Amino acid sequence: MSRFWDEFSKSNVISGILALIIWVVICYLAIIGRPVPEVLVGGGLSIIGFFFGSKAGTQAERLRSKIKK
Repeated sequence: MSRFWDEFSKSNVISGILALIIWVVICYLAIIGRPVPEVLVGGGLSIIGFFFGSKAGTQAERLRSKIKK
């Protein structure tokens, strides 16, 4: 449970949940045939970019710390 709160404090959980909610809404709008606002798609792409970018940064930092040892 402490790992969850560690990830939550780094906002990885929050950005993942937001990305999931936004993309569920985008898919729902597309399925029912309503136009998807460009702002919603832009926001979803931004959140996903941040989500994966922060994961890549974390992994790069882990690799740097292993190399330094």
